[in-house]
Amino acid sequence: MNAILLAESPRTAFAESVLGRGEVEVVLLRLDSMPLSRAYLRRTAHVPTFTLDPGAALMDEAARYLRWVKGTKGLPRPWFVCGGDPEAGEVARRFGALVDLPELTPEQLAPVPVALPAAAGEPWWRDGRGLLETDLSDLGNSAKRLAPSA
Repeated sequence: MNAILLAESPRTAFAESVLGRGEVEVVLLRLDSMPLSRAYLRRTAHVPTFTLDPGAALMDEAARYLRWVKGTKGLPRPWFVCGGDPEAGEVARRFGALVDLPELTPEQLAPVPVALPAAAGEPWWRDGRGLLETDLSDLGNSAKRLAPSA
C-alpha cells in the first residue's frame, strides 16, 4: 500500500479527506506552531504523527525523523510527501528533500497561465497544481478538477 508523509495545516479538510481514503496510509508531519482544533486532534489521534520541534534546525529534525521511522515497527514507510496548503506544502517540500522523499519542485509549484474562453478576457494565473492534476489523471489517479477562480 502507498504511504505518504502529510504536512498538516490549520485547514484540515484536505488531511481528513486523505485520511478517509482506504488505499493510502498516512504519517502526519505536524508543525508544533500550527493551530489545530481539539476535535481534529482527537480524530487523528490514531494516526502515526511526527511533530517538528520549532526550535530545532530542520536538518536535525530530518535526522530525528529518520531514526523514528527506522526504530518504529509497523510504521508505514512514506514514499511521497505533500502538504495541504502553501505554508505546509513549503515545509513538506523542504523536509521531504532532507529525508529523500520526492517532492514538487519550485517550477512545478510556480504560477502558470491558464487560457480561458475568449469571452473571459485575459488569461488568469494559478499555481502548478493544474499540471499536477493532469499528470495524476494520466497515470490513472483520479484528481479533482479545480474550477477557475475569479
